[in-house]
Amino acid sequence: MNGPIFEALKRTLKAKGLTYRTLAERMGVSEPTVKRIFHERNCKLDRLMEICAAAEVELENVLGSMSRGPGPANHIAPEIERRLAARPALLFLFIMLSEKFTPEGIMRSQGLSEASMFLYLRDLEELGLVALGRGLSARLLVDTPIQWDFDGPLKPHFETTNKNFIGWAIGHMERQATFVSFSRRMRPETAEMVRREAEDLAERARLLAHHDQHTTPEDQLIGYKWTFAFGATPFPAIMPIGPHPRDAGARTEAAKRPLPA
Repeated sequence: MNGPIFEALKRTLKAKGLTYRTLAERMGVSEPTVKRIFHERNCKLDRLMEICAAAEVELENVLGSMSRGPGPANHIAPEIERRLAARPALLFLFIMLSEKFTPEGIMRSQGLSEASMFLYLRDLEELGLVALGRGLSARLLVDTPIQWDFDGPLKPHFETTNKNFIGWAIGHMERQATFVSFSRRMRPETAEMVRREAEDLAERARLLAHHDQHTTPEDQLIGYKWTFAFGATPFPAIMPIGPHPRDAGARTEAAKRPLPA
């Protein structure tokens, strides 16, 4: 037992947030023993089964995901992004396909007819993004995950989508969503540490979702969205205050300023 199996096991441990120490405690062995097994990438089948049991994962799921870890991000040609920007519905449908939604799942969630779904898929085929099969089956011709150009023609759509999601989350905090927002002053070094931890959490979420998509029936999966923004806050831009209405001096100074050309 070697190579790809242990790479898949390491991805599973990372996704579940399990350390070698925790795994060793669950198996009733020493941490160096577990480290040696993963370093040598070799053990008997019964030991492999023990590792899977301790990690609470089925061996068949590990074997099935050996070569299906998330790969590097891929880009869409600028011309294709421009054409998708002109048709937001087609863009959103393609994003859902790239996130492993099936055409049937998209139809159910969006309330689309089979005719609409087929026509959308055919439009994506004309853009070279999918290859149609029988019925409503479609194969992506772009490797995922996709890294979109957030400063390109799609920027307004991504801004609107995330604003809409944040508004929805605020309105559904009691049952369906979590929304956290606060402002604090901190050292840049502390902010960098927080940013790295958030990126680590995002990567763990991606790994967990990747594992679920390859081990769970499609009709048991639910689409979730995580939007995270963190940075040195431009308070005058997002929380403008301005002079007090009764500050006559400020009004006079403002009147003296030349109008923008």
